[in-house]
Amino acid sequence: MLKTISKLAISSITACTILQADVTISTDNTGDFLIAPLYLTTKDICSHIRVLNTNEYSSILAKVTIREQVASHEVDLPIFLSPGDVWDGKICQVNGKATLFSSDDSNHPSALDILASGMELETHSIATQYRENDYNSGIVELNGKQFKLQELQKTNVDFNKGYIEVYPIAQFDEGSKDKVHKKVLVQRWDRLIDGQTLPRLRKNGVDENSLTGSVSFMTAFQETAAMKMTAFKNTHSKQILGDAINYTSDSSPDILLDKNSKSSMWNLLQKDKVSFFYDNCGKNQYIYFAYPFSYRELQKRTFKIMIRDKCENKYSMVFSPKFIMKNELACISVENLIKLTHSKNKFQTGMIQLEDITNSTGVQLGRGKIASSIPTLTRIKTIGGRDMVINAMPIASH
Repeated sequence: MLKTISKLAISSITACTILQADVTISTDNTGDFLIAPLYLTTKDICSHIRVLNTNEYSSILAKVTIREQVASHEVDLPIFLSPGDVWDGKICQVNGKATLFSSDDSNHPSALDILASGMELETHSIATQYRENDYNSGIVELNGKQFKLQELQKTNVDFNKGYIEVYPIAQFDEGSKDKVHKKVLVQRWDRLIDGQTLPRLRKNGVDENSLTGSVSFMTAFQETAAMKMTAFKNTHSKQILGDAINYTSDSSPDILLDKNSKSSMWNLLQKDKVSFFYDNCGKNQYIYFAYPFSYRELQKRTFKIMIRDKCENKYSMVFSPKFIMKNELACISVENLIKLTHSKNKFQTGMIQLEDITNSTGVQLGRGKIASSIPTLTRIKTIGGRDMVINAMPIASH
């Protein structure tokens, strides 16, 4: 098992007197914390995830955290990167369930077999919310009683869409470009969990240019679109030791980074207005909003709409009533927005603005505050009988 839910007791945190620089959104796609704002998986579409250690002379230990769309339930796994190393994995649908595949040697040895054959994310996430008795037999223990996993399935967990976080754990300055054996990196991880500081460990956190990543969308084993992960700098300023970094512990910026970094990222991601161009009456076009770091069910964000055509705003439609986006990964059909105009032929091509995007519940920075999000515009078309993501890109915000 890669993780279990439990209240964390941090056994040791090293003291750090180094003044932390301000957290910023990277302009070069490298950073010390990454968010992929969207992954998709359908019967036709797989998402290929890559995380690169950009340091040529340092090894990086990190956590990849996959969060589903409804309430950000997680599945996470540690990765062990030599200098210049890359981890990759694919999320595909198998029998209607999102399944992670990875044969990368940067995975933890205990996970190699299950990841190579495919880890079904929903079942794994639910199972690890309880004390396991026998994962392979599908039996878990809860409050002293045994249950079958099927009895604990929840309708509010859906990993077929979601977003991904990549947390830095530790950096070791190797002094050369040579590959470091993965067993050495795993042993270092285990010793950090035991609270030991080690030679070559960068004690003031992971370098701000240490990581970059991407998600590409594949149909019939061919890449049809790709997008870079959003990277943040200066989120990891001190080395954390103890159970907090264990791969059996939950991922959280409060624990693995710090509350100030989380708050800074929330502020950087506040978006009162999102603007984007549409065509073809919005057909096959979708906006996804990832809302990081709330991790709670039944969340809602409200917004207003302004729709313009391309002919010098000859036609303009403003919707002042507030609409609602639900879930931690919200999806809006652009075509459905155009249909609200009741004048589809007048709005074949133009611009849409979503305005006053606010939290309607007390999440992120609070009720009524501007929501913190990463919006992505996608185009999905059916070509040759298969659905393909033909474009995925971040959209402008103010």
